[in-house]
Amino acid sequence: MNKFLLLAFLILIIGVPSAYAHPFLLDSEPPQAGNAAIGITQIITKYSEAVEIDFSELKVFDGNGNQIDNGDTAYYEGENSLVITTSPLEDGVYTVTSKVLSKVDGHLVRAAVIFGAGETNVDISLLEAQEESETTFLPEAAARFPGIVGQTVVLGCTISAIAIWGTQRKHFGKENLILINRTYRSKFSKITGVALVGVLASNFVMIAVQTFRLETSPIDVIGTSFGTTWLIRMIITIILLGIWFWMERKPRLTSKKHVPMLVASLVLIFTTTMLGHGTATELAAPMILDYVHNLLSSVWIGGVIFLAFVILPTLAKLDWMEKEKIVLAILPRYSGMITIALGILIITGPTLLWFLESDVTSITNSTYGFLIFAKIFLALVMIALGGYFQFKVQRPAVKNLGGAIGAGVFGFGEKPPDVSKEGFEPPTIEALAYKKIKKPIKASAITGIILLGIVSLLVNSSLPAGEVQTAEAQTATFGFSSILFSEQAKFDVSVLPVGVGPNTINVIVSAIDGDPFSDISGLKIKVSNPQRNISPIEISTI
Repeated sequence: MNKFLLLAFLILIIGVPSAYAHPFLLDSEPPQAGNAAIGITQIITKYSEAVEIDFSELKVFDGNGNQIDNGDTAYYEGENSLVITTSPLEDGVYTVTSKVLSKVDGHLVRAAVIFGAGETNVDISLLEAQEESETTFLPEAAARFPGIVGQTVVLGCTISAIAIWGTQRKHFGKENLILINRTYRSKFSKITGVALVGVLASNFVMIAVQTFRLETSPIDVIGTSFGTTWLIRMIITIILLGIWFWMERKPRLTSKKHVPMLVASLVLIFTTTMLGHGTATELAAPMILDYVHNLLSSVWIGGVIFLAFVILPTLAKLDWMEKEKIVLAILPRYSGMITIALGILIITGPTLLWFLESDVTSITNSTYGFLIFAKIFLALVMIALGGYFQFKVQRPAVKNLGGAIGAGVFGFGEKPPDVSKEGFEPPTIEALAYKKIKKPIKASAITGIILLGIVSLLVNSSLPAGEVQTAEAQTATFGFSSILFSEQAKFDVSVLPVGVGPNTINVIVSAIDGDPFSDISGLKIKVSNPQRNISPIEISTI
């Protein structure tokens, strides 16, 4: 019994959301391509997520292109719908233009509705003259890309410094420790400093793009929900810069001195979640999954960048034996950390995608799906390079050295070679793990940065449901017609429009030769959508 109660509780918390990622038009009254009664005085539009009323507006135009609304756009039933009033509409065709600002990610989305009043036929091709809404917001993606890379580098490097580098410091001799500490501090400060400058620059570009989009002042932008998230992000960035300057003044960076940067970085990546698709669902589970996914991605990609641009340069001035010992001691720890992160990512990624879009067909046929596949491909490239480090670098290097790093450091249970023994020949430079890993690890780091570029496009793109909805709203052919046959009857089927909202279904039944049936009382019409897991629904006949 308790298990069933727990399951019910989880379902209530998690739910099954309908996500579009950006406030796309779901429905309207009057409906798209529909007809309303003469004399109506208000138009209602409904959206996939909450919108900012101060930067959202509806406009109503008559058949001559004259604006006829009262300019009083307001919320209708909550923040997901708007209403505007007009004088009583006469017989004719009317166009409603919609421009709404998302309360989640700050994207400005446009749409249009064409309807008729009275018996006027609606020409859907008029929609072609309306401004199309973007499904991928490229300026926003470009603005946020440096910030995503920067926060990944800072968080990943900080976690790796504590989990990996902090455990190796004790293995350096006194003669090398001072040099190593100085070099490490320099390299760590350089990479995290550049990353934080990238985050700061990204913040300024984000607010600039939003100011341009909304055609207003930065102060007004900060007053929106997006602006509040941006302000939090900017404050955390300034705090991180303060921590960076504090660390820069320290002669030696111990694990404890990395903790303040770790805490602030964990808060910083949460601001990305606040602007993400998970938040648009208004459910806790997708938000948590999104945050965990961002965190583990930072561990993975940031860890690779830390190894390539901090650890290896730090070890450059050591002799070959010390260098090999440390590299071969770090690789297993690094591999273990990344393996754990990947194991969880494999769970969080598909689960989050299921919350956002469970229709596989929609994913594969959309721009969002293409970006997902590109992201998976780049991730597989990084995994392949990780396998190369493990099987083509680490194991052969240990074997060639004869267990040079010893049980106390590496754990392979072999003794270090006696370099003073007559006939001992050190490995060639090409055989050293340090040498073999340098170029591949940099290639992996660059691949990770490209992957983050794909992520930036994903978080600024419409989910398949929103993309399909936009395509349907912009196509000039909303109708569908087909002729079907059974053994004794012919069915002329037409649907108008085919899209979100009310649809009119006409079915004309006749004999094969075209003669009408005298009695069709036993006829049953059912509507279904297997792709959306909608079972057949019987509809009444007129």
